[in-house]
Amino acid sequence: MANSIRDFKKEINYIFGEVIDEASFKQLVKPEIEDDVIEAIIDEAVATYDDFNDKINAGRKAENKKAYFKQLEEEYVASVKTLIDKINAL
Repeated sequence: MANSIRDFKKEINYIFGEVIDEASFKQLVKPEIEDDVIEAIIDEAVATYDDFNDKINAGRKAENKKAYFKQLEEEYVASVKTLIDKINAL
């Protein structure tokens, strides 16, 4: 995990940007994929990104910050993996 909340937010921003770029690239490379499918993945990535930013901000007030952010990181990794698997399945 990142060393600070600030670094974690930067990492999330970067990775979700890459996921969205990869989905857009897949759409360009494989024009037979319907736009609705790609847009749904991009919308899910944006919603997940927003959700994680909200959770990070809420975590600043958590009693046990270390445990909270450890759990959040595990959830983050699983979410990104799910999105990447959806893109690769196209």
